[in-house]
Amino acid sequence: MRNHVSILCISMGMLLLVAKLAAVLVDPASASTGLFPQLILAFVIFALLWVGWRARNTFGVGPWLWWFSLLLLTAGGMMTGFILMISWVDHNLTQRTYAGVYDDPHKVWATRGLVTDGSDGSPIRVRNSIESISYAFNQGAKGTEVDMFYDPEMGVFVVSHSRRYEKPNGVLLTLDSLFDAVGGDGYFWLDWKKLRHLDRRQLQAALARLELLMDRGDLRDRVYVEGETPLSLLAIKQAGFQTIYDCKPTFDSNIMGPVVVDLFKAVYYFGGFTVMGLNSGTRLEPIYGPNTRCGLRNIPVFLYHLPDDVAFIEELVSSRDVRVIIIRQDVNPIAFVAGRSKHKSGNWGRLNNPAIYNMIKDFLQEIYIADA
Repeated sequence: MRNHVSILCISMGMLLLVAKLAAVLVDPASASTGLFPQLILAFVIFALLWVGWRARNTFGVGPWLWWFSLLLLTAGGMMTGFILMISWVDHNLTQRTYAGVYDDPHKVWATRGLVTDGSDGSPIRVRNSIESISYAFNQGAKGTEVDMFYDPEMGVFVVSHSRRYEKPNGVLLTLDSLFDAVGGDGYFWLDWKKLRHLDRRQLQAALARLELLMDRGDLRDRVYVEGETPLSLLAIKQAGFQTIYDCKPTFDSNIMGPVVVDLFKAVYYFGGFTVMGLNSGTRLEPIYGPNTRCGLRNIPVFLYHLPDDVAFIEELVSSRDVRVIIIRQDVNPIAFVAGRSKHKSGNWGRLNNPAIYNMIKDFLQEIYIADA
């Protein structure tokens, strides 16, 4: 029995070591995804080899060695399987072309339309309204985020950020009415709120309703549906819609962040979702930072909650994997093109300050004319 423990531990240690070396040979970037997980891996390999040697050269095996070896074998087996799975996922992700996924230099979309407070004498345009969304498209936005709920009792999608439905201009806005008004204008990032609260029957009814709404030319190709519940999002994907898997990685500096990112990546891959969506964090405390970007390489991402920080936005826009960014709802994304922005500091110019906005707009236009 002592020899069996020794053989199992040494074999598992060697198998884990070979699996890690093979993963690094296939993709050298996998060796740079966080120091702490690599140290844990090295400890388990060393412990397996040590226990295997100790069991072989010690007369009798005490209870503590039995339990310790069982724990190490379990950990070694799980880590080996996880490393091989992630290596296989990474390899297959490099083969994807992502044909049809939004890939335009104008990466910054509007957030719930383009909100104005009327302080400069212009009309008041509230979030998630036909007026704000139409105005965003008129100002040059390629797409916009829209918040929505499915109301099972009414059998319609309600455009609102909160469960206590907002009423732009005093009237409840449905997704039907929104698409009737602006459905032909651009791309739509539909943030489906409380998706996980729908049971199977309600979800099927919602998808049938959404299917009817897509009967507007090429609207289906311009709509991305966001959800954070993989099983519900899988049903949306199977219904033929483009999907945004909303994941919640830790801050990029978290010592276990790379492992969490790999778990989300595996869910994204096996779910067959279109893109990943996540909070960007800030420049000083990023979520989509160097480690996360490395872990999610070769995956198109949609980023939200970006701060009004031009330098940080420019950094993210320059990334090949970043396809869409949404920022604060009162900041105008007009004409911000990847690789062509020359301004280095300050904010974007808000519509409730028309002098700043027009100055920046004219400045950008002069740059683009010169570039052309």
